[in-house]
Amino acid sequence: MEDGFTRISNELLVAMARARLKSTEYPIVLLIARETYGWNVKHKVIRVDFMARELGMAPTKVSEAVAELLRRNVLYRVGDSQGPLGINKHYDQWLKKNSASKTVNRGDPKPGMVHEKREEIVHEKRESNKERKDMNTPSNEGERIGEPKREASGDEKPKAKGDSLPDCPHMEIIDLWAAVMPDKPQPAKNLWQGTERARHLAARWKAGFSIKHERTGKPLYTTREEGIEWWGRFFKFLRKSPFLMGDNRWFKLAWVVKRENFVKIMELSYHEEITQ
Repeated sequence: MEDGFTRISNELLVAMARARLKSTEYPIVLLIARETYGWNVKHKVIRVDFMARELGMAPTKVSEAVAELLRRNVLYRVGDSQGPLGINKHYDQWLKKNSASKTVNRGDPKPGMVHEKREEIVHEKRESNKERKDMNTPSNEGERIGEPKREASGDEKPKAKGDSLPDCPHMEIIDLWAAVMPDKPQPAKNLWQGTERARHLAARWKAGFSIKHERTGKPLYTTREEGIEWWGRFFKFLRKSPFLMGDNRWFKLAWVVKRENFVKIMELSYHEEITQ
């Protein structure tokens, strides 16, 4: 779990299981849950090509499945057709498969009532979307991965300070890497979002709040500012290793933040002269 995890309510998870989603739809809902709830945001811009690559599906299949999930209100989109996607947690608004699929479940309304009931639900969906648009201004739609701001809603109590760890400052740490390691490969900021290396960095950042210093017994850092300062010192420490500073094309930030490599560095496996 230290490499990242997704919090989702049991109630919503059961609703997803009971929604009778198609084999192409269910993986998409799970992926969107990971990319949103997994980063403590309600919605995020998630491109079709990214979903297709992550799930091993054809982009056309992804587009069709997303369109159907939006039609059934399982997903919602903020803004235009390229806007952020999210899971509609009000699962009572989810529509069942249309009559063309010939799927009739116990408890469904009688055929003569389907049209009337659907119009009622669509009206509720429009009102719900209007409320979301009012709540989500352009200033918080472009949140960077790992730096989400928890959005307040009517059914959530604001958390007190200290209840959660500071979000990983990805861009600041990348800037530190560039300043300390100008001669080494540099990650592209615009390609960092949504990648495995971003999740690794977020996990290593979080671990710093619990890893205890051998001499002092205190955490490596306890605040965002202390954490950024520690990562700057950490990168300078890496430069003291002749092995790491050699002509190694694999030595880059993505390699450093992988758990097994990070542990070896912390155990001084690449700084033998310090242990002698």
